[in-house]
Amino acid sequence: MQITDERDFIIRRWSDLNDLDWYLLAPLLILIFSGLFLLGSANSGSFLPRQLIFLFIALFFVIVVLFVRIQFWQENALWIYLFNIFLLFIVLVFGATSMGAQRWIDIGIIKIQPSEIAKIAIIISLAAWFTRHPIKNYFDIFTSAVIVLPPFLLIFKQPDLGTSLAYIAIYLGMAFWTGATITHLLVVLSPVLSLIFNASGANVFSIGTVQIQNKIVELTLSHYFILFLLFLLIWLIVNYKPWKSPWLVLWLSSIIFLNFVVGFVRPILWGLLHPYQQRRLTIFLNPESDPQGAGYHIIQSLLAIGNGGFWGYGWQHGRLTKGNYVPAQHTDFIFSIAGEEFGFIGACFLIVIFALILWRTLYIAKNSNNQFASLVSIGIFSFFAFHIFVNIGMTLGIMPVTGVPLPFLSYGGTALMSDLFSVFLLLSVSWRTLPKKIF
Repeated sequence: MQITDERDFIIRRWSDLNDLDWYLLAPLLILIFSGLFLLGSANSGSFLPRQLIFLFIALFFVIVVLFVRIQFWQENALWIYLFNIFLLFIVLVFGATSMGAQRWIDIGIIKIQPSEIAKIAIIISLAAWFTRHPIKNYFDIFTSAVIVLPPFLLIFKQPDLGTSLAYIAIYLGMAFWTGATITHLLVVLSPVLSLIFNASGANVFSIGTVQIQNKIVELTLSHYFILFLLFLLIWLIVNYKPWKSPWLVLWLSSIIFLNFVVGFVRPILWGLLHPYQQRRLTIFLNPESDPQGAGYHIIQSLLAIGNGGFWGYGWQHGRLTKGNYVPAQHTDFIFSIAGEEFGFIGACFLIVIFALILWRTLYIAKNSNNQFASLVSIGIFSFFAFHIFVNIGMTLGIMPVTGVPLPFLSYGGTALMSDLFSVFLLLSVSWRTLPKKIF
């Protein structure tokens, strides 16, 4: 009976294509064609034929998502999660290695990157969990974070810092949507912020030295770090009013102490990063320190974007693009092609299209009449927002180079499959859970 009802529902809805969310579908089509145009310029268009094959294969599979009940994903969230954990384990054991990273499963004609697929699995798994266990306190935050921890560690081990950070962004967005407050998230993120602030700014004083990997490293505290600790202390006092209970005093003191310790051992944690990760973060702060080495990507990207001016040189006429002066211009730095060949106008046009997709995704999340579907939508919003902001930020030199692709534009079959699956899942949510004819 349920199968018959579902078939009747699909026939009834499919008969009227106006029920599809064209506010989401139209920007998607624009981005897909824009990506193909940009790949037609990158590396003399050598990657375009394979991307077209990836596109048709991906569309063949993801269109099926429209006909799958939303409840199916919720009911099978555990199995989807476990299967993706299994794939991530397979990568570490049998995965193909390229440029020092073991991220792909080679099945002959193509390579699959499970870390891209696993983003969807994490979104579905967290949505299923938060539907039953919304966040009410710190205990709920830590228990739900356990879902993200295994894939995060497995991907960080590959190593793939950019993708592992995307999982944190997805978790934070979904946690906030389901009940976590800004104070909750600030406390959870404060150790990471302590690391960042103690790595920035002028050093106030030295505490001592420690030997790390046969090197003597000085332990210092920066003025940014001290200011952050003061800000955190004031924020916690205002929000928790610790004078009401001695237990609150102990709780706030432990948070401040933990952040102090984390900032204090920053040089030790820095030593745990891979050398290429250290170079990327160092070059982010000062690209000119190694213009022919690790900083070359950022400098050439900025030159290409600046070279495009207001109107750009036109399709396939970018000087730096045609000369292949921008490394990874078909993947991580594809936005630089838009900046050089279509100028400021073209770059802004793409940003507006991305903004439309983010707006519509947020709209679907807010207006869906299904809690699970709403959480899935906000997870996809967090996923896209992180990738768009970080990737464009990389090309503009305001974010460190982390190897995060630009959705729908960057070359890559698995990433394109993940992006399209996400949008078609959104279309399914909009199709099934939004009021009919809603704007």
